[in-house]
Amino acid sequence: MNNDSNNNLNKSWWNRPLWGDRTMVEKLESIIHKEQEKIPEEVIKHHEQVMSELKILTPIGRALDNPKFVEPEFVTFFNINNLFAQEIGEYEGLRNYVALFRVAVEAQHTFLKIEQIELSHRSTKQQALYEFVLKKLEEKLKPEEFIEALNAERKAILPDIKTEEGKFAVNSYVETLETVARQDELALKLLYLFKKYNLEDFSLLKTVSDMVNYLLNKNLQNFNEIVLFVKINREKFIKLSNIIEIPPEKTKDEDFARMFQYIALKRKYQDIYVQFQRLLELLTLWNSFYQTTKDIRSHYPSTEFAHPEEFEKPIPGEDLYFRYKNVINQLKN
Repeated sequence: MNNDSNNNLNKSWWNRPLWGDRTMVEKLESIIHKEQEKIPEEVIKHHEQVMSELKILTPIGRALDNPKFVEPEFVTFFNINNLFAQEIGEYEGLRNYVALFRVAVEAQHTFLKIEQIELSHRSTKQQALYEFVLKKLEEKLKPEEFIEALNAERKAILPDIKTEEGKFAVNSYVETLETVARQDELALKLLYLFKKYNLEDFSLLKTVSDMVNYLLNKNLQNFNEIVLFVKINREKFIKLSNIIEIPPEKTKDEDFARMFQYIALKRKYQDIYVQFQRLLELLTLWNSFYQTTKDIRSHYPSTEFAHPEEFEKPIPGEDLYFRYKNVINQLKN
């Protein structure tokens, strides 16, 4: 037996070559310290670009965020808004009526101004203008068509108005009607419904608006309290429901309470709700970049690939997105 064989026999088994001249220890070391594969440069560059987008979007999202967005009453408004939009369950069939109901409350000042002018200025030409307006409202024109016809009529009658006060009244009347036409697509329909019944009913709008203002300082989550409020003022609600032509089966106290709760919440949170919608839109965009980042990182795990430093950094904005993830998923459904 030669010296090399004797030396191998004298070594412990884990230091003896298994094949060739490599020992078990050497084999294990070669596996443990196996050189990791490199991530393609174009993938690294794409990851950097996506992370840059996330770094831009995240501070914008934080600026849009508002502590009120997670308060129970605002969450209630968000949920009710969706229920009306989707007409789910007890909210089925109420969407169009609550829209008219809302416009009635919001348009009260312009409607009352129209009423005041029509009652105060009664010359032959002015009364002819009021009849012309009613006729055009009956035709259910689009707002731009209504405005065009209205201005043509104003141009035709102004030369026959003798006093400056009368001319001012005609111009003010037409301009107020233009405001109504531009305010909301339902405003002209609502104006027609009020004129179809009785001008005196315009005063009802202020009463209802005052009731909304009263509720703004109450707990709008307490539905039973709003139902009780409706019961006390039911006569006014029925009168308004007749004007906006709500069918009798939709005039239960609970139906009015749902509509009134929504209108009060909408008035209270309208401004920040627009901000909330912008935040959700931004977070939806943020999530598209986030998913790309996660896909890249999962495709190139650190156990197999040598990660650049950027691959190990936290993804900016995760906490903000996951705060509203359920809301975003709710909107998708």
